[in-house]
Amino acid sequence: MKIGILTYHRAHNYGAMLQAYALLSCLRNNGHDVEIIDYWPDAHRLQYALIKPIVGNGILSKIKCIIANAITFIRRYIRIRKFENFSHKYLNIGSVIQYTNPNNQINDQYDCVIVGSDQIWRNIDSTGKYIGFDSTYFCQNIRPTTRCISYAASMGIIQLSENDKVTLKQYLKRFSTILVRENTLNELVHSLGYQAQVVLDPTLLLTKERWNLSLPKERFCSTRYVLYYELMPSKEAMRFAQEKAHSMGCKLLVMDARIPIIPKLGHISYASPIEFMHAIRDAEYVIATSFHGTAFSIIFEKQFLTIGLKNNADRVITLLSHLGILEHYQENPVDCNDIDYCEIKTRYNNLVTDSQQKLLTAIEQ
Repeated sequence: MKIGILTYHRAHNYGAMLQAYALLSCLRNNGHDVEIIDYWPDAHRLQYALIKPIVGNGILSKIKCIIANAITFIRRYIRIRKFENFSHKYLNIGSVIQYTNPNNQINDQYDCVIVGSDQIWRNIDSTGKYIGFDSTYFCQNIRPTTRCISYAASMGIIQLSENDKVTLKQYLKRFSTILVRENTLNELVHSLGYQAQVVLDPTLLLTKERWNLSLPKERFCSTRYVLYYELMPSKEAMRFAQEKAHSMGCKLLVMDARIPIIPKLGHISYASPIEFMHAIRDAEYVIATSFHGTAFSIIFEKQFLTIGLKNNADRVITLLSHLGILEHYQENPVDCNDIDYCEIKTRYNNLVTDSQQKLLTAIEQ
């Protein structure tokens, strides 16, 4: 079957690219002819541009933007090249047609289009600004006879007006099967009169051994280390990471999800997606403030603690609740018991099997 995937595949974000690769791989492993639909709207292009837009109301604000561009230019260039190399090598981006306008009809060559994973249904951006729904991620420009399903779709923080609910209810009609990543979105879809089911993020569908095929055999660091992956800055998480590294007699490595304007001594701020996984795999302990930092800690069977996601915690809470290890998410970090991966292995494998079956059944209905 010819399948197209609509997702956030070009975001210079570890989780976005790795979930796209995982879904692509899972479907190919099951014998399907699959490709990423290269939809890259201008808003995304600007967000990850090498030269950031000069914004601000006054001269001082514009000067600050220019200075920030200059200070971070080399580091951003290195990071962008690493992400683009990954997308070309593992996602085959560049070999398919690129779409930039949500109003353009997508080339009609697919038997099925899968929307997801990641926060493709969000209506507010990372700063909290209202942006509305992107109709492309609801298959509004796919021919009516093409089967459309969602897999592990997410909305992030759910803040909907009554008009948003009306729009969403109309858009959801397009899907023959709705599979979502979080319990809260599952409840919302049901409240609008549709059936939905919760499934695992695509990264969790591939085994540790499968991910290891992409990683170097040598260790990420010659010394033992605790890894703190900082997506959302947290003083509490940093303090806990420092204390944890000290108590374990380990070096502390800090990996930044975003490039800070002023470089921080000892921080890794432009790792590639491969280096991100490599660092987690070889860590003695992981502290994360992100969903995919949590997911890959589980994949590589690491002891970990996820900290401080606040209003954006539902995806982590959903996953850890299903695995029976919810105590490893905390707003105010304290040490907790080690995870017995032998104990949760059966539960984890059952979740993987169930998610894969739901996906494949939806495609073949």
